[in-house]
Amino acid sequence: MHIFTSYRGRCVLAVVSGCTYALAYPPLGWGWLVVPGLIGLLVALRGQHGTHARAIGFLHGLAAFGVGLSWMIQLFGVFAFSLWAVLAAFTALFAEMQSRASLRGIGAWQFAVFTALNWCGWEFIRAELFSLRFPWMTAGLACGPNRLLPWVGVYGVSAVVVLGAALLVARWWKTAGTVALGLVLTIVANRRCPAPVAGDPDTLQVAGLQIEESPLKVYLAATRALPEGIQHVVWPEYAVPYDIRSDAHDWPLVQQLCMDHGIILTLGTQLHPGHEEGWHNIALTLDPTGVRGEHNKVHTVHFFNDGIAGTTALPVLTKNGMIGTPICFDCDYENIVRRMTAAGAEMFIVPSMDAKSWSVRQHNQHAALFRLRACENGRWMFVCATSGVSQVIDPHGIVHACLPALAEGTLTGAIHRESRLTFYTRAGWLTPWVVLAIAALCWIVLLMPQKDFRPLGLIDDRQDDTVPDLGRK
Repeated sequence: MHIFTSYRGRCVLAVVSGCTYALAYPPLGWGWLVVPGLIGLLVALRGQHGTHARAIGFLHGLAAFGVGLSWMIQLFGVFAFSLWAVLAAFTALFAEMQSRASLRGIGAWQFAVFTALNWCGWEFIRAELFSLRFPWMTAGLACGPNRLLPWVGVYGVSAVVVLGAALLVARWWKTAGTVALGLVLTIVANRRCPAPVAGDPDTLQVAGLQIEESPLKVYLAATRALPEGIQHVVWPEYAVPYDIRSDAHDWPLVQQLCMDHGIILTLGTQLHPGHEEGWHNIALTLDPTGVRGEHNKVHTVHFFNDGIAGTTALPVLTKNGMIGTPICFDCDYENIVRRMTAAGAEMFIVPSMDAKSWSVRQHNQHAALFRLRACENGRWMFVCATSGVSQVIDPHGIVHACLPALAEGTLTGAIHRESRLTFYTRAGWLTPWVVLAIAALCWIVLLMPQKDFRPLGLIDDRQDDTVPDLGRK
């Protein structure tokens, strides 16, 4: 480790650990690498302050997001570098507060706790509160579905992961080992739910059409060709990229389809309430009796014309129970599925658009977010994407069936009605808010000047071996 004692060496360590952090997500998906990816950053930051600390944090973030989200080049070209830099700025802010806490002489285990609060606070802002909200590549996401999610959610899991990494850096071996063992056990103990039993009145047989940019007649024909016993059919987001209810020719065809086959249909379409109001990206649910309900996409996609964002998150009442129909990006964030569950949703049918132009890695990274939402709220979820990954997910976040990325076809599976609310749905969703409040209070204190401390600019120029390592036991 002597090579990493110089500032340049620490910068190299920041880049290497950032790349390691990125490998915790698809295509490799080696979730355990998130821990050494964090440890490398924390080691590189020891004894570094001011500009040096911020630069190390920025380099780690730039490497992590640049490698993990390299597919952004396909979507945004050179503008992707600006997006990576924005995301890396949050790691730089984390590093700045770490350096300030170190200068205040916070002890080892207290420093480890602050590190967890500090990371989780900035991660939550980056993922859910910042104007360019980006919830991919969180530390908790690397752990996948686990037994902690229904209690504290993905950001709570992030805090536990970072706490373990910080305790290891502080050499609190026994405590860190206990945290690590507990986390491993919660992941290993997360077992697959039993498959829903056919014939059970609470079981719903669902089929999804993984088709992209096809005319309505293709969806109609594929639905007619489904096997007997299918009760609910889902077409992906933008399957009908116009207001089908205002189309005098196509709307009767869809209604007749439901009547002929006795099915409930959820499809991605649009609503045009008026020229001045623009349009809405909706999931429309209908059955042989008519429209059962609709959901207007709340979390529209950044930088794309995705309609006017909705504000409500309510399930649709059908003869088979209360069904939540969030749309694609709605499931990237924690609030829509949670709000629908709290409002009575017993299972979820999700139209989604993951375009053919995406790389397989981008498809697989996006697919992981739906599994978190199912696990947090303890609900079965059927996701139908335009070009994958369509999947049947149980309340533990385990995939029971799927169609892989860039394939075309039909996915069938069974989901089950659930009524029990997880602790997360009831109150655990407040975990990151509580963490953020505590972290923000700490940040305010750290930003307040102290007369007996030298300006950070002076400390920047000091040699590494003269800066006390106040973040260790």
